[in-house]
Amino acid sequence: MDLLCSVNWIALLVLAITLLLFKVLNQLAMKINWTFVVLISMVMGAVIGLVFASENNSYLVWVDLIGDIYINVITALVAPVILISIMSGFISLNSKEKMKSIGLTSVLWLLASSAAAIVLSYIFGAITGLGKGAEAVFADIASVSDSTIRSYEELATSFDQVILKFFPTNVIGDLSNDNVVAIIIIAIAVAVAYVGISSEEGEEKVVAFKNLVEALKNIIYRILAFVIDLTPFAVLCLVAGSASQIFEDKKSLIQLVLLVVMIYVVCLVHSYGFNAIIIKCVAKLSPLKFFKKILPAQITAFTTSSSVGSIPASIECQRKSVGIDEEISNFTTSLGTTIGMPGCTCVWPILLAMFYLNATGQSWGVSQYLVMCFMCLVLSLGSAGMPGVGVITAVSLFSAVNLPIAAVVLLIPINNITDMVRTLTNVTDASVCAAVVARQNGLLNDEVFAKEDEKLEKGEA
Repeated sequence: MDLLCSVNWIALLVLAITLLLFKVLNQLAMKINWTFVVLISMVMGAVIGLVFASENNSYLVWVDLIGDIYINVITALVAPVILISIMSGFISLNSKEKMKSIGLTSVLWLLASSAAAIVLSYIFGAITGLGKGAEAVFADIASVSDSTIRSYEELATSFDQVILKFFPTNVIGDLSNDNVVAIIIIAIAVAVAYVGISSEEGEEKVVAFKNLVEALKNIIYRILAFVIDLTPFAVLCLVAGSASQIFEDKKSLIQLVLLVVMIYVVCLVHSYGFNAIIIKCVAKLSPLKFFKKILPAQITAFTTSSSVGSIPASIECQRKSVGIDEEISNFTTSLGTTIGMPGCTCVWPILLAMFYLNATGQSWGVSQYLVMCFMCLVLSLGSAGMPGVGVITAVSLFSAVNLPIAAVVLLIPINNITDMVRTLTNVTDASVCAAVVARQNGLLNDEVFAKEDEKLEKGEA
């Protein structure tokens, strides 16, 4: 009897409902567009999360578990996907000149986009007076324990640490720890060595390695295809957990609603405003059609809050819908998960800092804001596109500009709520960069772009 009483029957009921909805989603997937299935799963997840919201998500424990398993599987594929994708892309180019051109152009565009995000954050924060009258949010800042502050201080990333990430210390260790920066460097080094041997001694010397890479790519992509097919089910679980947290943290959100709204506004303006100009003027594509084509990747990013986890969907959209060549898509998309990421490394920490400064009545000069700008660009050089990276970047910035880390701790309740739109911005930015680089290198297929549009208009896609 005691055993029966100890069972969380409501949690089991929620699990049963979730499994039933999985069956419904599976039937829908056979009849309608995959993107619409994902959107429907988001609505289902939101309803479950709000209806069964509870303290510590106790009623959603099994649903959260399914979502966490999906994220873990995606994370486990990060290292092999990035490594093989970049090596395969650059090996297919078989040209040092093209490798240099694509690499340099990608980095410059990603950093330029981060700079634009910084400017937008400053403008919107200054115009709205973000944080003025919100002194109550930081009234308990002294109550944050020293041990908590120290634990967050350990997360801070300094300039020298960012630079060190570019130099792998242990190949196996970097792969196992998902050190994205190091993985990219390793992949580029292998590709450069391949191209060098191929051009100097003949391709027959390394053709076996090329075949091995292509075989591994096919295997990994087949696994990815299976994981992507499971996305609608995972999205339901992930959104359910997020929705319940929104309900649980409503008291904090009432105080911070302006900050949350501002983060969403700046991220969306950057994603669909600034990037629309770049797509139209530089990539020479229709912004509306472009954003429609990358919508599955954006939805994946929004629901998983993982830039890295969105890599498969992004590459798929870019190659099959936009017409970006594989080598560009593989490299730039992977690079965009560690360089740039304007939502997490620029918009989020800057608006948090401005919110705190205005709330506490502090006035900064131009030089101090310029230092903040520089630090955000540094952070954008080497942050892993994983859930929770926003807290690390915020702590790093606050530490660098001598603002109290305790303020970040008090603002953490809104992290998960805003992480979704920040990740969407990161992924959108990487896709736009890929389109721009592809156009500038003559590797964007306009026929694929147009053909896919025709399918969409006919309702066949």
